[in-house]
Amino acid sequence: MNQMAASSALMRFSRHELRLAWRDWAWMFSGWRNTSLRRALIGMGLFYAIMHLVAYAVLSPHLTDEFVLDQTALAMLSVTVVLSFTMMLSQAMESVTRAFYARDDLDLILSSPAPSRDLFLVRIVMMALTSWSMSALVISPFLNVAVALGGERWLAGYAVLLAVSLTAIGAGVLITLALFGTIGAQRTRFTAQILAAVVGAAFLIGMQVVAILSFGSMSRFSLFDPAFLARHAPAAGSLWWFPAHAVAGQSSAVLVLLAASVLMFAGGAWRGSVQFRRIVVSALGVTDKTPRGRASVRAFRGYAPLGALVYKELTLIARDPWLVSQTLMQVLYLIPPAVMLWVSFGEKTEISVIVAPVVVMAVGQLAGGLAWLTISGEDAPDLIATAPVSAFTRLWAKVLSVLTLVAGVLLPIALCMALISPWGAVVTFTGAMIAAASAILVQLWFRAQASRSTFRRRQVASKASTLAEAAASISCAAGTALVAAGSPLALFPVLLLLIVLGTARSVRPKHNATS
Repeated sequence: MNQMAASSALMRFSRHELRLAWRDWAWMFSGWRNTSLRRALIGMGLFYAIMHLVAYAVLSPHLTDEFVLDQTALAMLSVTVVLSFTMMLSQAMESVTRAFYARDDLDLILSSPAPSRDLFLVRIVMMALTSWSMSALVISPFLNVAVALGGERWLAGYAVLLAVSLTAIGAGVLITLALFGTIGAQRTRFTAQILAAVVGAAFLIGMQVVAILSFGSMSRFSLFDPAFLARHAPAAGSLWWFPAHAVAGQSSAVLVLLAASVLMFAGGAWRGSVQFRRIVVSALGVTDKTPRGRASVRAFRGYAPLGALVYKELTLIARDPWLVSQTLMQVLYLIPPAVMLWVSFGEKTEISVIVAPVVVMAVGQLAGGLAWLTISGEDAPDLIATAPVSAFTRLWAKVLSVLTLVAGVLLPIALCMALISPWGAVVTFTGAMIAAASAILVQLWFRAQASRSTFRRRQVASKASTLAEAAASISCAAGTALVAAGSPLALFPVLLLLIVLGTARSVRPKHNATS
């Protein structure tokens, strides 16, 4: 009888998690608006078809009758597997941490007679399925095209993708549990999110840094040069290429990889399900904690209305670990340009032409995220609206807080560039601030009330603002690079930027027409 009750609870939990997962997928393809199942499926189908065309354009020149699994092919396949693993591990750590802190149904479920061990076991399985499904949506078109061009052996890539997903989820659970055991629940919430951001970006950034140090180029594809691989990479028969041989259809490698991934996933799922209730109780205690003890000893500070609002925005951004991790991910991509500056110090080459567009693009994306956060992601709009402060002061405080953070990130890079090229530093700083201002304008024109917890879905909330923000950043990056090179063609990106901003302003929502 108890087994039947446990099985029934497990099925209910499974249906609940499937419903939540499908809701996230539907919202992702509908811009977080109510939509029908048919429209969501049409969106997924169109995306999937376009990815097949992209895959064919990438793979058709390589998967010919003369294709040989040489050192270059093994390196590219292995890098793809490792890159997929790091991205899945980053997402797994974020998902596991959210399962402990940010699920609104935990109090209700923990008070039910159903065993909490079953709940977390189902959630870990759903994390693995979601991770595998999302990765398959992007990678499977390449596998399908590889099967069509190179034969059935490439079907093994699906097994490798599943193994990578299981390994990443198991490792993510074990790492998060280790953080809880070593630094406690209060620090884990922040540390896990920072670590997830670093893990997600570290491999790509590391490849780019190696390419800069080895070739003086910011292109990661330069690492696949046959001569470079022959000198620095293992031979084609080395065990280091084990993941690549599995993708290419070597049955023994596939079986070993699957067995190891199942063991890793089983270990993580078992440890997580056993410790779930204890950790959730600790995490909920951290979430509900209020800083009353510190408030009594903190001296009161008086601020002008504008200063108080700027301080409030900066404090909220620094306080939320989810938002810090998302912002840190964008800041980390400024490391390769900084390394490029360091390597090129003292040389006569106009390094600003190479570094400027990368910095401008990164700053534009960073400013867009922060602008959405301060302008649209207001959790207490009624309280702010009733304050004795004008609407212009409120908006200007939000804009000023974003510009302050952007300038704080940008200024050290500009100072380093000034040691090599003062003109390049001025051009890069100006272009980056124009990109930031453009992103802020787009967010002002398309502002809509939302919760800060939906920050990771902001890119699908408004397709028009997302496209306008991306086009503005690209225009600013191209224009900055051409100005740094002294080319008169810089007028064309500037004109394109004006067209993008004019178009964005003309299609803004009606309730923002006064902006």
